[in-house]
Formats: sequence, structure tokens, C-alpha cells
Amino acid sequence: MYQAAVILHIVAAVTWVGGMLFLVLVLVPLTRKELDMPGQGAVLLRQAARRFLPVAWTSIVVLVVTGVFIAWDHWGIRPGNFFTSGGHFFRTLQIKLGLAVLVIGLSLVHDFVLGPYVVRQLENRPVAGGPPLPSRARVLLLLLARINLVLVLIILALAVALIRP
Repeated sequence: MYQAAVILHIVAAVTWVGGMLFLVLVLVPLTRKELDMPGQGAVLLRQAARRFLPVAWTSIVVLVVTGVFIAWDHWGIRPGNFFTSGGHFFRTLQIKLGLAVLVIGLSLVHDFVLGPYVVRQLENRPVAGGPPLPSRARVLLLLLARINLVLVLIILALAVALIRP
């Protein structure tokens, strides 16, 4: 059961991080060029983000469930010893969990608060198909996405540190 949980954990991480990397490093720069028609890039980005959203959140749920199972079953971690135990392993795991909670919180804001607000703002702009209006919300949305990506990459590095001290 442990090996199945690890495989699911890794597949969920690859799916989520790979999707984030694709959106941030490939799709966002592509959509900035606006493709063939004005506004087409923003439409493509919105469609891709909407399509990726259930995949991302399914991956997050799988990561949380399998992570808790692995910690409980394989490492013997219980709520009572998680915050009281010391050593490199526990400190690394505590930092990883803290960053994961932060990433989930930032993702909730990005995906369900700021993202929909920016989409509504873009859809209601005065000139349909015109260039996107610069706004603090849009800049914050992009900043949150980049911060989340960096934090997730740090979490991956911490995961490697857990199994390769």
C-alpha cells in the first residue's frame, strides 16, 4: 500500500507542477504575443486555466491524502509527535508542510478569488478584443502564480531532502 501511495503522490506532484510550469513558462508568454487576432491570447489562457483547474485541485487533494498516509504509515508520524519531535527529518517535514499550507492558501486566492475577478474585468473591458487593461489585480494574479511556482519547487527540493538526507 505504501508503494502505491508513493506512486500516486509522485504522479500528482508531476501533474500539478508540470501543469504550472507549462502555464507559466509556455502558455503565458505565448498568449502575450496575442497569436493571430487581438484578444485571442487571453481567451486561450482563460480556457487552458479553466481546463487545468480541476486537474490541479485533484492533484492537490491526492497529494494531501497520500502525504498524510505516507507520513502515518511509513514514518510513524502522529499529530502528537509531529510538532514535538526534533531532528533534521522532522524540521524539514514541518517546513515542507508549512509551505504546502501556504501554497494551498495562495492557490485558493489565485484560482477562486483573484482569477475570476480578473476574467470578469477582461470580459467587461470597453473595447472587446483590445489589449488587456493593466490592473493591480492582474499584476497580483501573475505575481501569485510565480510565487506559488517558486514555493512548489522549494517543496519538491525539501521532498528530496527528506528521502536523501
